[in-house]
Amino acid sequence: MAAQGARPMRRRLLEAGQEEVYLHGFQGTSLGAILHRAGATKGAFFHYFATKKAFGYAIVDEVVAQMITAQWVTPLRGSHDPLETISAEFERGIEALKVQRPILGCPLNNLAQEMNPLDAGFRDRTTRVFRTWQEAYRGALARAQQHRIVLAALDPGDAAHMLVAQIEGTLSLARNTQDPATLTAGARALRSYLTAIRAPGH
Repeated sequence: MAAQGARPMRRRLLEAGQEEVYLHGFQGTSLGAILHRAGATKGAFFHYFATKKAFGYAIVDEVVAQMITAQWVTPLRGSHDPLETISAEFERGIEALKVQRPILGCPLNNLAQEMNPLDAGFRDRTTRVFRTWQEAYRGALARAQQHRIVLAALDPGDAAHMLVAQIEGTLSLARNTQDPATLTAGARALRSYLTAIRAPGH
């Protein structure tokens, strides 16, 4: 509790909200559950957020976007072998998912699937995060192409699109099956694709 109290209240609320939304969906998450998890009062919540929807937007902008940056953007920025980095980061991520019960999949995709058909604000924000992720892949693949690590014929933009879709598809299938073997198969398929686009000799 001391560690929780040491974090600024606004951040505590956002992190608690993300955990609740990940478990129950945005519409299924109650303000009471968020307050209980954060150890906060209703007054504290409304001091920082005018509405639950504004709170949800902040979760996407400040928590989910940060998670995507930490897993993909930052590691790829300094990577000398983005193909290995993408494989390794995905494999690292699925190890945590394999022990989840239930397996909940991707926080970004879950929220997008639930809210984007209903609300333009969520759609704009989650789309922006997806684009950041996809652009991190595109840029890394283009740089690798310049260093002849990736096949010269590859279109980095198309490959980036396919990779994000493949990863999100695997996580969605695992959420559906609740079988960790789905994650293992997805990681194996991802590594096979990345091996196939590697230039000979690299």
